Amino acid sequence: MLEDIVIDTPVDRPHTSGQTSERISGHAPSQPLRVAVLWKTPNLGLYSNAPFDDLYNGIGHNNGNLAFVHSICSHITNPVKHFSWGSSAETLRNNADIIVIPCANQLGRHTDYGQMAENLEKSGLPVVAIGLGAQANSYEHDIELSPGTLRWAQVIAASNPSSTTSPNIYTRGAYTTAQLDKLGIAGSLPGGCPSHFLNQAPGLGRKIHANWSALDLPRSITVAGGHQAWVKTREIEHQLIALMMDPIAPGQYIVQSMGEMIRASRGLFDSIDPHALKEIHRHTVPHYSFEEFKAWCRNYMRSYYDVPAWMDNLRQQDLTIGCRYHGVALAIQAERMGLTVTIDSRTRELCENTGVPYVDAADLTMPLTRSRLKSLINFDPDAYDRHRAGSAARYLDFLVANRLQPAPFLKSIANGK
Repeated sequence: MLEDIVIDTPVDRPHTSGQTSERISGHAPSQPLRVAVLWKTPNLGLYSNAPFDDLYNGIGHNNGNLAFVHSICSHITNPVKHFSWGSSAETLRNNADIIVIPCANQLGRHTDYGQMAENLEKSGLPVVAIGLGAQANSYEHDIELSPGTLRWAQVIAASNPSSTTSPNIYTRGAYTTAQLDKLGIAGSLPGGCPSHFLNQAPGLGRKIHANWSALDLPRSITVAGGHQAWVKTREIEHQLIALMMDPIAPGQYIVQSMGEMIRASRGLFDSIDPHALKEIHRHTVPHYSFEEFKAWCRNYMRSYYDVPAWMDNLRQQDLTIGCRYHGVALAIQAERMGLTVTIDSRTRELCENTGVPYVDAADLTMPLTRSRLKSLINFDPDAYDRHRAGSAARYLDFLVANRLQPAPFLKSIANGK
C-alpha cells in the first residue's frame, strides 16, 4: 500500500523537451502539460548505507510500489515533478497543470484519504489515477471504504474535465471498475497494472516461452515472500523455501512488506519486535535454531530498492513464485517465468488482467516439487502477446485522452512490432 510521505521539495525529472507548460485554460495547446506525479522519491540514490527509515519511507512502505511507479514514469514524456501524497493544494497548483497518481490497492477499509481528497479538490487540477485496485477477500465480497477514501475517489472522478467522453481512472481490472460503479463512481477503465509495460519490447511472451521451454525443470527458484502473519500460506512457503535452497542452483527469498520482513532482509534483527522476529522465523525456516535462522536471512533474504537491479537479478533465475504479484511480475518483465500464488481479489485481478500465470493458494494441496511447479504453468506466448498488445493500445488511448504524452515504445507494443 502506498503511504503518505511528508514533502520537502519537489524533485524534477530530467527532460529534453517540453520545458514550457500549458495551463488548462491558458497556454497554447501545442505545449505539453506539466505533470505532478504523487511519489516523493523517484530515485533512492546510493542507498546501500541509508538509514532504514529513509528507505522504508522512500518505497512507500512496500518495495513492490517501485515496479508500477517506475513504469508510469517511463510511460509519460511530459515534464514531470514529483511530490508526496500529502502535498498542499497550493504546492500542486503552483507547479503543475495535471496530477498523476500511481495507484495500488487503495480501495479498501485499510485506507483513509480524507485529507488528500481535500488537497486535490482545492488544487482545482485534473487528476489521473493509474493502476487503482480494490482489496477484498474475494470477488464475491464488496469493498468497504472509509468516508475519507470514498471522498478521495469521488474527487478524482469529478476532476475529469472530459468525463462524458473518456475516463481518468485506470483500474486494475473489471472487479475494481464494478466496485466503483456500485459506489456511483462511473467512467473508470479496467486495464491492469502499468508494470505490464515495463519491458519496452513487443513479443515478450515469445521470449519468456523460449527461456521456459528450454528447461526440463526449473533449477534456480526465487520466492516472492509473503508476510509472517499469513498462516494460510505458511506451509506453501516452507516447501518453496526448501526448493529455493538448492546447493547447486541457489535462489533467494525476496521480501516487499511489511517493515519487519524488510528489516530482516537487511540484517537489522535488533530493531525488530521480538514477537515479529519469532513469527518470521516460524514462517521461513522453523527447523533452524535462532542463530541459524539469522544466518539464513543474511544468505537468502533480499529486498530491492531500484527496479533495474531487481529485474537484473531475477533474470538470472529460472522461476519466481510467491504471493507477491509485483515480485513475480518483475520476473515476467525480465523475460523469465513467474507464478503468483493468489490469496485475495487483489492479486487475482492483477494476474487476470496482465496474463501473469497464477494459482490459488487453496489449490496447492499436493507436495510441491519442481515437476509439480512445471505442470502448474500453462503459458501460451501468442495469447500473452495478443493480450499485452491490446492492453497497451487501450492504455495508450487512455494516456492521450488525458493529455499525457506517451512514450513511443508503448505504440510499438500495441502494434506488436
